[in-house]
Amino acid sequence: MIVTEDIVRATWSPEYQAIRTHYADRIAKGSGVALQQRIDEGLIILSELDATEAAMRAFCLHPLFQADEDLIHHGQDFMNSVDADPFVILLVMEFRGRANAWPVDRVHRSPDGLRMVADGCPSAGPLEAVKHMLIADKVQHRKDFIRHHRGNHPGSDALDLYFDRWLDALDVSLTEYEELCASIDVARARR
Repeated sequence: MIVTEDIVRATWSPEYQAIRTHYADRIAKGSGVALQQRIDEGLIILSELDATEAAMRAFCLHPLFQADEDLIHHGQDFMNSVDADPFVILLVMEFRGRANAWPVDRVHRSPDGLRMVADGCPSAGPLEAVKHMLIADKVQHRKDFIRHHRGNHPGSDALDLYFDRWLDALDVSLTEYEELCASIDVARARR
């Protein structure tokens, strides 16, 4: 993967700088993966999808707005400290709404206890940029789940179905998923 101009612009954006400052050297508890790595890998996926720079900037910012507590604390801090692009904020908020509307707790064990079932299905909504952001988020998180947690995480079966449902809703085939994961590995190897 060649680093695109959009990725370069996104990494110089106030959104990227805000998440870099917020994450600093923090790592995910279970996997030991740097939280910033998730953003960087998401940008690679977004580049592969030919996503817009606005989608990339919004993806950088989404963790600051994702959970209600983040929205109250970090989102407001960002909005107060930066002259934010209203369209980028619109994308962040639509992503937040779509992602939070179908969390992993929509997947649970059937009443007979024999299989996993899902209540409803996720939706990317009408905006292509948000669909791209959701693809980047779900592909990146599924990749980490498979590499670090599948089979030994207590909710492994639920997470498998959760990611499957999201990727189906986003029209991401297994082949495309594997190609996007490979693009991450190629880009990381070139660094």
